[in-house]
Amino acid sequence: MPVDVVVGNQRGDEGKGSIVDYMMSEYQIGARYGGGNNAGHTSVTENGQIQRLHGLPTSILREGTISIIGNGCVIYPPQLFGEIGALTSQGIDVNPGNLYISPAAHLTLPSYINEEIILESGSGAQGSTKCGIQGAYAAKTLRKGVRAEMINNDPDQLLWITFNRLREQRRWLGRMAGFSVKEDKETARSYVEAAKAIGAFVTEDTVELLNNKLRDDVPARVLAEGAQGFLLDLDHGMYPYTTSSSTTVGGVCSGLGIAPEFIRKVTGISKAVQSHVGGGPFVTEIHNEKKLAALYGDMTSVDAERGVTTGRTRRLGFLDLPQIRRAQLVNGTKDHQDMALTKLDWVPRFGKYVNICFAYVLKGQVMSNAPDSAADLENAVPLYDILPTWQEDITGIRHFEDLPVNAQHYVEYIEDKTGIHISMIGVGPRRDQIILR
Repeated sequence: MPVDVVVGNQRGDEGKGSIVDYMMSEYQIGARYGGGNNAGHTSVTENGQIQRLHGLPTSILREGTISIIGNGCVIYPPQLFGEIGALTSQGIDVNPGNLYISPAAHLTLPSYINEEIILESGSGAQGSTKCGIQGAYAAKTLRKGVRAEMINNDPDQLLWITFNRLREQRRWLGRMAGFSVKEDKETARSYVEAAKAIGAFVTEDTVELLNNKLRDDVPARVLAEGAQGFLLDLDHGMYPYTTSSSTTVGGVCSGLGIAPEFIRKVTGISKAVQSHVGGGPFVTEIHNEKKLAALYGDMTSVDAERGVTTGRTRRLGFLDLPQIRRAQLVNGTKDHQDMALTKLDWVPRFGKYVNICFAYVLKGQVMSNAPDSAADLENAVPLYDILPTWQEDITGIRHFEDLPVNAQHYVEYIEDKTGIHISMIGVGPRRDQIILR
């Protein structure tokens, strides 16, 4: 069972990128199984070099690994081409031998982005990233999507489709949709040129490639990297304030084309200072401006509470254990799960004490697991335990027993209430600022 999975336990922004980057030293293959460039994963090397990825798997930063963008992903070629170019200019090798894009992955077209921008400007805005992800997955479901295989097989057809979707869009959206016919033609041409530029990476059947690697006499170790968090899952999240794909372990098999028998362990990432970018109910959200200012701290820092993709300031809240338990319920059994806790170093910003939500009250009933209904979440009342914090700087600590006693108790409290072992603890943004237990 050589496939391990990393998922977000919360609302996104949990620090999956830093944990995946840390873990990748033990794997030969890293694979993205869902989502698109609406994801934002940040990695900081030991010497402070910052990498922010959106469309590429985090594994691309590790020399000697293979990176796969699976069937379940959606791709915006101009963004991906730019991201590859940026890494190459920094001396990071990205070539058709270490990056494979599934021909069955779907393409995000410019018209999808236009539509999402317009939708988000109205009263029905859901706080999306405006990356066109919704349109790409909607077209896929309606069987009107465009797959990456068209880049190499029929680029002229791709050009025709891209332009005509823009032209049709203007007919029903009017002037809001954007530009003149001349500009739409130029947009389509530019889009297809970027697509052709990444065509060299769309040459292998990634399902066959991955399964062959898994079935070798000495199987490759694979780390499947999720995008977004549990509450954004289309089937299990706070619908309709979700993304358009599966963010749980269930998306791994369909998104990569592997059998469930290969999955060994699921690591759920939880963040000590829960955050969210976008709309939707937030049971433990903090509205006290003074407390928020203390939590935000230096907003120019690499781990500032600002969305990597959108640049928007994040909503912040207290740690929500019922919601984490719900994620654990869906993502596997106790024997096959562990947890990584990030931003433990930020907990003292709450002050001398910190609230942790251990249950909800909903319709007169105490609930230990969060409901999956946005309407119920809107009406849920959090129940809190209050734990003492600490004032010591823990960013240089690498062993659990060296943490302040209250920091150890904080971690052990979460383990006790969730029943899941916390195997990794983030005490700073850098790759080496992780306590391994």
